[in-house]
Amino acid sequence: MSTPSEERAAALAVARYGADRDAVQAALHAVHQSQSKGQRAELLDMMVFQELLTPNQADELKHSLETTNLDANAVPRNGTSKKRGHDAAGDPFTELKQLGEYRLLRRLGEGGMGSVYLGYHAGANVAIKVLPDQLASNQSYIDRFYREARSGLLLNHTNIVRFIHVQQDVATSKHYLVMEYVDGPSAHTLLNRHGLLSVGDAVRIALDIARALEHAHSRNIVHRDIKPDNILLTRTGVAKLADLGLAKRTDEASHLTAARQGFGTPHYMPYEQAVSARHADGRSDIYALGATLYHLVTGELPFNGDNHLEVVEKKNLGAYTPANVVNAAIPDLLSEILDKMLARDPRDRYQTASELIIDLQRSRLAAPVPSFADLDEALQDPAVRARLTHPSQATRPDMGMVPDGHRSNEAAAEVWILRFRNRDGHWAKARATTRQLIQRLRAGRLPRGAEVCRPAQHGFQPLAEVAEFRSYLKNGQPLRRADAGGHHRKTIAVKMEKKDAKRPASSSSGNAVRRDRWSFYVGLGVALVLVLVSLVVVFELFVKGAS
Repeated sequence: MSTPSEERAAALAVARYGADRDAVQAALHAVHQSQSKGQRAELLDMMVFQELLTPNQADELKHSLETTNLDANAVPRNGTSKKRGHDAAGDPFTELKQLGEYRLLRRLGEGGMGSVYLGYHAGANVAIKVLPDQLASNQSYIDRFYREARSGLLLNHTNIVRFIHVQQDVATSKHYLVMEYVDGPSAHTLLNRHGLLSVGDAVRIALDIARALEHAHSRNIVHRDIKPDNILLTRTGVAKLADLGLAKRTDEASHLTAARQGFGTPHYMPYEQAVSARHADGRSDIYALGATLYHLVTGELPFNGDNHLEVVEKKNLGAYTPANVVNAAIPDLLSEILDKMLARDPRDRYQTASELIIDLQRSRLAAPVPSFADLDEALQDPAVRARLTHPSQATRPDMGMVPDGHRSNEAAAEVWILRFRNRDGHWAKARATTRQLIQRLRAGRLPRGAEVCRPAQHGFQPLAEVAEFRSYLKNGQPLRRADAGGHHRKTIAVKMEKKDAKRPASSSSGNAVRRDRWSFYVGLGVALVLVLVSLVVVFELFVKGAS
């Protein structure tokens, strides 16, 4: 039998978020069955699992249960409340049941540019994004809303959420965007459930999104907000890129960036985008996809911090823990691909999504059908079937690529913890390999006074006291950029000296060598003149004898 709390939770799910009443009752029945078997089960968790509610909606309901006395019997089967309590009246969704020809069933989620609802028309479900009234009063937000729609309508790809149309509802004056409905969770939801994904599942998602980027970039569209939240997964295991709210067209002028210089998601966007979103290009999307893939396979962010500034400072340094050090099950090859995707300098990354696709395919790490997919439905999906039959698609991971314990220990031995003072004067820390630190030193990108230590040790040392880095420092401090260039030129000079050293040694000085060469050429000239004179004399004697 249902408890009063469960009855109120079920009623609120229907009244506040438009959840289907029959589906909610079925979820409640499933909870009671589990509880009768001695298993722990909660209604809110069950509704999230069955995707009747989002995790955020479930948290809101849990908080509301203590303060709401909504009568469960006041909610009829069509989901509209007979009594307008505080919660029902305060929720605009209770009054928003129709937009144009689309009937709204329930709320799917909420973002910075409005709520997304599950809609229904002509026997098919769609997702409908609605611009909220408080933003619709500002023309710049309306322009941005329609800019997203125009960008989406230009794209038509299996791995991109399809845009259907955008318009303003005559009855309510609300602006709304109709899109393809994706019937599975987001990559972020999977991370929350499992902590991290298998290599095969994560690479499959990354490969799908790389193909989406290849298509978008070829249409002069840069996404600028690649992250797990914006990757939706179908029940058949196909990843789709969503939310073009921050996308920009590279072939047209836009004033959107001027208002928010570095917008995006700090943990995933590259340094150049954090400084100014105007600098973002296709390589910025590749970086953000690399940060996303790193998060999927390690369960950790490559660059983390207590605030936006600390994260950006770490990205400027470019030092992070290699993926195969965080998770020894990650093959070296995938870790190398991630290193290239996450390069600090855009010139060191993959220059196009096509290049990335080639390497991901060659790695043979992507699962043909990911574990989170419904296998029966996947085999009926044309996109999945094409993936299984196409010769370029990966089949199984090469187990020879998986590092053994010895190799992962060697990699771990190369890791350092870097400590430095940020702009506020507080200590900030980051992980980096020896190679990464040397690259930063040569480029003059390490702060003065930086210190390091091994992860297993205690106590930091100045870089000048560590043998691996001493030769890359000047007067105990990291080289400046000019010094770094001089060091680079000196290295080239040393290489040239070594090359010259392989030539035969001479006992004469440089001037003596030049004098010897001059004498040789003078002697050779004199000899040639004498030979020529001799030939002339011989010829004259021959002529006289003949006459």
